Amino acid sequence: MNSPRPCWSVLLTKAQEEVSRLQLALQGLRERMQSLQASRERLLGLHRDYLRPPQAGDVSTGMLETLNRRQFADQILTLIERVDQDKAQLERAMAQMRQRLLVAERERLKMQSLLEQDVERVKSSSAKREQRQLDEIGTVRFNLGSGA
Repeated sequence: MNSPRPCWSVLLTKAQEEVSRLQLALQGLRERMQSLQASRERLLGLHRDYLRPPQAGDVSTGMLETLNRRQFADQILTLIERVDQDKAQLERAMAQMRQRLLVAERERLKMQSLLEQDVERVKSSSAKREQRQLDEIGTVRFNLGSGA
């Protein structure tokens, strides 16, 4: 054999594409996590604002408005809980994605190693063939020199 088998380079390319695809997916999950964290921070700010007692000099709020503010603050807390649930679910998905990425990276390294081994085998085989040819030429020259 004069060249490495093409199957290893094809399999390596496929493994590299899978690793890249999983890395992009994981990056998308990270961006989603940042978005959820930003949403959580905004909701916490809103919640603090609605729970803050009126400042001196503010127009006195009636009982109904105070009740509405508290209900709205409770709704914000419900939204914060929902964001926390989404974050927990996203963290699980990220952990699974990292695991899949690890497996894909191992597979990529395996294919790369197999390709390198095949290239080395071809080089070794070629070197042995060349050495055999040189030995044959040397033997023929020696025999021609001895016979004359």
